[in-house]
Amino acid sequence: MDKLTNEFKNSLIYNAGDTLTDYLEVGIDNFIEDGVLREIPIVKSIVSGLRIAKNIYDRNLLKQTITFLNELNNGTISKDRLIAYKTTIENNPQKCEDELGRVLLYLNSFMDKEKSIMLAKIFKAYIRQEIKWNEFCEYSEIISRFFIQDIETLKKIYIDNIIIIDEFDNKYRLDRVASLGLINLYSKSKFSFGEEILDDFTIAKTEISEKFVNIIFN
Repeated sequence: MDKLTNEFKNSLIYNAGDTLTDYLEVGIDNFIEDGVLREIPIVKSIVSGLRIAKNIYDRNLLKQTITFLNELNNGTISKDRLIAYKTTIENNPQKCEDELGRVLLYLNSFMDKEKSIMLAKIFKAYIRQEIKWNEFCEYSEIISRFFIQDIETLKKIYIDNIIIIDEFDNKYRLDRVASLGLINLYSKSKFSFGEEILDDFTIAKTEISEKFVNIIFN
């Protein structure tokens, strides 16, 4: 099993209270300079690497990993569930490598902490057996390709129940969301002097998006 994956496994359960959030707010350099939270194995490993050669990639991985762990341990999933999952992957090194290795690869590729929070939410849904592993993989890929600026678009559709959009300047955002399979977009046309003119757009929710949105906005 990869060393970093193993350390990630041993870091899944952590009673941090508000500590992780506090340090994320004051800046990632505090992890490097103060040595705080060194008892978290994966934090210790990444920080050790940063002390030797400070680079932007490891700084980002540290930030995204701490964000993920903070969301994972915020009390919205029982410790019993987390312990049961940790026991499962301890007894199955290949499963551990496949699953936590994938999570780490995504965390390392994210630039926005919002994506790490969303990833932690779908990971909790997987641990609670609300979604299957193949669904987790599909949702992870959606998050990876998702534009953070489009969160408000999703909220308008799924929270505010807006199903008709007539602001043409925002259609490119709708197209991006539709390209991920989160909505179906239908245009209505009318004709003026023999030319076709788009009137407005009707939005239809998709089966995959209902579950995905319920998880990330919960």
